[in-house]
Amino acid sequence: MRFIEAAPTFAVEVRSENDYGDAAELEFAAKRADYFLAGTPVVWDVDTVNERIHVYRAPQPTQPVVYQRGETAEAEPVVPGWRVAVDWIFS
Repeated sequence: MRFIEAAPTFAVEVRSENDYGDAAELEFAAKRADYFLAGTPVVWDVDTVNERIHVYRAPQPTQPVVYQRGETAEAEPVVPGWRVAVDWIFS
């Protein structure tokens, strides 16, 4: 199998029930840093326990925009105009 040799434009990390706690937070922060270092502009951290989507962007890699039920998440500027209801993600 061959892989594309480039950073993804938009990355999504979906947490399982075992992806929580201090060690997991450090691991996810390191993954995001790797994505941004490689050139990925937007990374989603999908929190399946709290039903939230944290949207991180390269210009402010430690300051996510957080979306929860009743809101609509996006991946601007890499997917212009695309929106998804958080309720739909967790339905």
